[in-house]
Amino acid sequence: MTELTRRLVDFIQENLVSDGDDIKVDETTPLLLSGLLDSLRTARLLNFLRRDIGVPIPAAKLDPENFRDVVTIVAMVRELESV
Repeated sequence: MTELTRRLVDFIQENLVSDGDDIKVDETTPLLLSGLLDSLRTARLLNFLRRDIGVPIPAAKLDPENFRDVVTIVAMVRELESV
C-alpha cells in the first residue's frame, strides 16, 4: 500500500465512517455504494485532498466514477499531480 493510499484509507476510516457503523475501510471499499460518501463527507474529503495532500480537485473531476474507491481517488490524484 502506498503512502497516499494509506493516508486516504486512514482519513476515511477516522473521519467519514460514522460512530457505530461496522465498516472497515480498505483501498477497494465501494465508497459511494456503501454510503460513505454523501455531499458533506465528499466536501470533507475534497478539503483533505487539498489541504493535507496538496492536490486541489477541479470541478471537472467531480464525477462519481473518480470517487468509487480509494484506488480510483489515488489514480485521479496521481493524474492531477502529473499535470
